[in-house]
Amino acid sequence: LMHDLHCKNADEMHSPVLAKRVHELKDTQKGVELMCHEMEKIYSEGMESGEKRGELKKAKETALSLAEMGLPVEKIAKAVNHNVNEVQKWIDENLCAMK
Repeated sequence: LMHDLHCKNADEMHSPVLAKRVHELKDTQKGVELMCHEMEKIYSEGMESGEKRGELKKAKETALSLAEMGLPVEKIAKAVNHNVNEVQKWIDENLCAMK
């Protein structure tokens, strides 16, 4: 099995079941289209996940900056569009990290 997983060409594989599926995915138009679709889906999901992480990181940074300026947590939460409990948690975590 390990040999087959390292093969680029389906004809070099020992397992007929695996060789058939690899051939279908790599050597037929339908298989290539399916693989392209799956790769595009993976890419899109990765981009979306990265954007969400970036937005959350920026919201935390902004919240912490506003907290350092002395704004009340309620106003900070409204400014970064997150709930008060979540913003308070970020502030508390930051205070613990600074100690």
